[in-house]
Amino acid sequence: DLPKGRRRLRDSLVAAFPGEEEAIDGYFAAVRSALTAYLPFQAAKVLPGPVAAVSGPPLRRGFWRWSDRTTAEVLADLTDNQRLIAVLTAQFGDYGLPPGESSFAMHALVANHYFRGGYYPVGGARVIAESIIPVFEESGGQVLTNAEVQQILIEDGRAVGVQMADEAEIRVPIVISDAGVLNTFAKLLPHAEAEQAGLLDDLAQVSPSVGHMCLYLGFEQDAAALDLPRHNLWIYPDDDYDRLMADSRSDPAADLPLVYVSFPSAKDPDFARRHPNRATVDVITAVPYEWFAEWDGSRWKHRDSDYDALKQQLADRVLEVLFEQLPQLRGKVAALEVSTPLTTKHFAGYSRGELYGLDHSPQRFRQDFLKPATPIPGLYLTGQDIVTCGVAGAMFGGVLTASTLMPRRLATQLAGGVAKNLRRRILPA
Repeated sequence: DLPKGRRRLRDSLVAAFPGEEEAIDGYFAAVRSALTAYLPFQAAKVLPGPVAAVSGPPLRRGFWRWSDRTTAEVLADLTDNQRLIAVLTAQFGDYGLPPGESSFAMHALVANHYFRGGYYPVGGARVIAESIIPVFEESGGQVLTNAEVQQILIEDGRAVGVQMADEAEIRVPIVISDAGVLNTFAKLLPHAEAEQAGLLDDLAQVSPSVGHMCLYLGFEQDAAALDLPRHNLWIYPDDDYDRLMADSRSDPAADLPLVYVSFPSAKDPDFARRHPNRATVDVITAVPYEWFAEWDGSRWKHRDSDYDALKQQLADRVLEVLFEQLPQLRGKVAALEVSTPLTTKHFAGYSRGELYGLDHSPQRFRQDFLKPATPIPGLYLTGQDIVTCGVAGAMFGGVLTASTLMPRRLATQLAGGVAKNLRRRILPA
């Protein structure tokens, strides 16, 4: 169990691992140091070109101290207790890379995020969109759904709008893409424009993140009757995460490298009112895109029986892991849907069904092009790829893009206010 609260977590780790107090305190100090360097690193992304050339490296240097090293390298300097390392890194699925491959800076951001516990929106994830859309509309904007962009329009070297899948054109003075850098540069931009701007060379320096399979389970009893917890579960066959991930990439019959279980209906205090006598559980495992590549190009809901058989085989294995932890759920699943990397590709447009956009490796945090401004006038980036993955990472990406587009004085004021607020939130005394 990982209790919320930095002090409570620290004390519980010391109690569970006698003799490792110095290593545990060193771990918390390393996380804090990486977080302190995070805001200057991100601030460098919004500096104009000449200023960035001079001020950028000093602002990034403190963060690079941690982002250049893998999580395993940092923790190996603190302890040789593999079980302790496994406990400290047990949420690596939140960013997709095991300790030997992930940047410690990314690990520090996720670990710190959960030190005070997890959060869940009252009413479910849908309320995020429901809360944001009126802000756009009140400002004169429109939010379109089922509206696929086919290409970014470039005229005289400048982004001037987008062409939709139905050939309609939407002309705008500025195009901001949160489709991810791989999609934006390799798929949405005309190839000649991307190549001339050097963007395809930039893409060679990064790689897509892990794929996943998710089981969406429905039950005809409420969370209380099923005794569902509110916390997440991370389940592993053993504590060698790097070996588990490597084995699963090469062999579909290998042990599932991880299983993550979440309980939305138990977390949401409004769920029982909206859906009485019902409950939901999400169960996720990491799966490589390559397992499903032969069906790429087939239509969602119209794939062949071999695809369905592979999904069912994997789902049965995942369910067994769930039932080992929560045996009261066996025989009570009333509804089951299964998604694969191809499902993610269908709904999110990621070409390999990647879960977190770009991999959060040490290499990723050395890429200067992962920032709001692009070499193409009128085209900007936002979202998780220019910062880090997740809701908070994507949100802060929006802050950086807005700061880039605002007048310099206002952007400076906004960045200062955000930095002050985030420092209070992510670096508690």
